Amino acid sequence: MAKDQNEKVMLVHTISFSNLEQLSETISSDEIYKLDLPTRVYVHNHIFSLVPGMVFNPAFLNTYLAFAGEVNQKTSYSTALESNRIHIVGGVSTNIHQLLSIGKTNIEFYHGAISFLSYCFNEKLNLLNQEILIYFFENHFYLAAFSKQELMVFNRFEADNKDDLLKYTLGIIQQLEFNRKLCRINVLGDFKSIGIDNEWGEIYFKNFKLTIPQPNIIYHKSFDKTLESAALETSWAYI
Repeated sequence: MAKDQNEKVMLVHTISFSNLEQLSETISSDEIYKLDLPTRVYVHNHIFSLVPGMVFNPAFLNTYLAFAGEVNQKTSYSTALESNRIHIVGGVSTNIHQLLSIGKTNIEFYHGAISFLSYCFNEKLNLLNQEILIYFFENHFYLAAFSKQELMVFNRFEADNKDDLLKYTLGIIQQLEFNRKLCRINVLGDFKSIGIDNEWGEIYFKNFKLTIPQPNIIYHKSFDKTLESAALETSWAYI
């Protein structure tokens, strides 16, 4: 996603790869990515940890990531949210980190959950006493469960279909002892790709809502609207 000097989006450009070799070939030949411009990279993977601000220490990033799995040959990074009340620590393969950083004098890495978490915290005052927000994209989703506007659970789940999403959501409801008649389920992202609509949601939940977030990213007036994406990063920047 490229912006002009006024922070307005002029271009959304997608790069796909399935392995390190393809990534290397794509980056070396992609004329847009080769430009030495300030760059943000959002990494969607299972390697992340949420750390309360009162105990966060940037010297211990790998220690925090150890709770999420293997950290060998990983480059770690972190981002503060909620006025430093919470930090999301992420990690990516050092080889991928080095490849993406080639020729870049200003590049920042963020875990892919950062936009969704930022959106959730921005919406806190609008949440019910029991609310679960879900962001689905490609073959995974992030789930944030709030009780009385306080974050209780946050996690990433793999999902190939709406049954997977339903299974994990019902599990969280049971874990937190939420009332299915009172709890609101709020789904955003590429929900259409797995056949989720209001009719489906209302079969299982008393209070079900599909949401298209009000964007906080401004697009240039010449931008081709047909290129818009369901990826949250293209409409909501973490603030």
